[in-house]
Amino acid sequence: MTNLVLGLHAGANSAAAIGSAGRLLYCVQEERLTGIKGYMGFPTQAVTACLDQLGAKPEDITHVAYGSRSGSTEHCPREEFLRRLAAFHDRPDRAEQEMALLADESPAMQNRIRAHLADLGITAPVTFTDHHLTHAATAYYGLRANPRKRYLVLTCDGFGDGACATVSLWHNGQHREIARTDLRNSVGLLYFWTTHAYGFTPHEDEYKLMGMAPYANPDRAAAVAAIYARYLTLDASGLRFVRNTGASLEQSWPAIRRQLHRHRFDDVFAGLQRFTEDLLCAWTAAAIKHTSIPDVLASGGVFMNVKANQRIAALPEVRTFAAFPSCGDESLPIGAFYLTSRNVGGHDVVEPLGDCYLGDDVTDAQATAALSGIKWNVRRPSDIDGTVADLLASGEIVGRCAGPMEFGARALGNRSILADPGNADLPRVLNRLVKQRDFWMPFAPAILASRQHDYLDNPKRIDSPYMMMAFPAQPAAVPQMIAALHPADLTCRPQIVPDNADTGLARILTAYQHRTGRAVLLNTSLNLHGHPIVRTAGEALAVLDRSDLRHMQVGPYLASRDAPDLRPQDT
Repeated sequence: MTNLVLGLHAGANSAAAIGSAGRLLYCVQEERLTGIKGYMGFPTQAVTACLDQLGAKPEDITHVAYGSRSGSTEHCPREEFLRRLAAFHDRPDRAEQEMALLADESPAMQNRIRAHLADLGITAPVTFTDHHLTHAATAYYGLRANPRKRYLVLTCDGFGDGACATVSLWHNGQHREIARTDLRNSVGLLYFWTTHAYGFTPHEDEYKLMGMAPYANPDRAAAVAAIYARYLTLDASGLRFVRNTGASLEQSWPAIRRQLHRHRFDDVFAGLQRFTEDLLCAWTAAAIKHTSIPDVLASGGVFMNVKANQRIAALPEVRTFAAFPSCGDESLPIGAFYLTSRNVGGHDVVEPLGDCYLGDDVTDAQATAALSGIKWNVRRPSDIDGTVADLLASGEIVGRCAGPMEFGARALGNRSILADPGNADLPRVLNRLVKQRDFWMPFAPAILASRQHDYLDNPKRIDSPYMMMAFPAQPAAVPQMIAALHPADLTCRPQIVPDNADTGLARILTAYQHRTGRAVLLNTSLNLHGHPIVRTAGEALAVLDRSDLRHMQVGPYLASRDAPDLRPQDT
């Protein structure tokens, strides 16, 4: 295959994407190939995987698109990353370093990227696109329902190319940036440093703070939110974040940390979450008022915050809202691919994101090879989806590694652990068996779209196929999905699965509904604690071997520790 466009990101959670004629064909994060969660550095193995997946050669790539003009490109192990963070505010040159980050272009970084590509035999010209323009492109091109429709696109993250947030108008493939906030006023960095201060890993554990927030006392949380609000607010237009201190927010962090010191950790997490939600909602409302556009698309790592997305979508000013799936920097290769495809072939050739199943498939041959000689009971049922549904209906927990791998942070059924969410003890059981996640963290449901309103309070009928939104549960449905709800506020982060989707998960949900009358399953990622989501059949079987799971679907096969209750037609 020739005339290929390769998209890249080499910073935190690096990734590569490849496609042709405006169609994205494959995308994978480097962590899935190295086994190093959140891998930072040039995605050498991901680039190689892109070529291998398409049977292409380096010379088949005609354009390379990089989703930033500056930033880090070298590998930084997790321990070194944390060591640098611990020492950051004691560095005498930290102000000078911040001023360097405000520059939106780094020729040295761009030369390093070209050198890495040359080492792989790739000599195609490289286009470096603005970090936040690239984030905006993922949302617009990936999620637009109608190219002729006007969209308000918001981006917000820690920082990239000197900025942390933008407001722009997109229409007919053209964009007009209305406002930009520089990195010194970053709400994302406030979340970053709070995450680090309380013993968690930034770029990885921010969701744990969000998960703890609903447990806290609201009044104490409000007092903490007021501390953050002393430092960051909106300008008179409401379109930019501005700080209320001479020093940047990052330089002000030690002072903020001292004010938080006497507050309980759960109140701090809840106060930060409340502050973030309030700020983003006010910002969104101001942007809608300024543009008169109620259809909002969003990208950038801050929009991984599903509770903030819930609040934004509920605003009366908002007609539709969607955040790009896994919209942290791992999605930059996709946005860079979209922008280059537009520039080469026009915006009409750019195909929207059909789904997130952009990675490696599990072929029959791969599954057979991985299962050869293993010690467990292995069967190939005539109806694997029905067999999995039978096991789930009987209360079993089933790992599933089948079909193309999902891109991004969310498991969407093809690299998942599935179970009946009506069992209130299931979170404890799952954590004991395999997940080992923090005790307060909720699991998530997968729900058939035709039944979503039986389970979710979603009056605006917001789509949620990628687990990027939170919703309240319908009170009557709580007992049926209690294990997939947040215990403190009974909200959830659902994957709403179209009934006619050509995926095993849709078929399993349909079969499960026929057997139980319920159209909801618990869905969590298939991985061991501290490891990335599995990619291959062999990795899935390693989870089975190293955990207490009893059943694993691998392609068309079922491997079980004990012989499953298979139906007569199974062989």
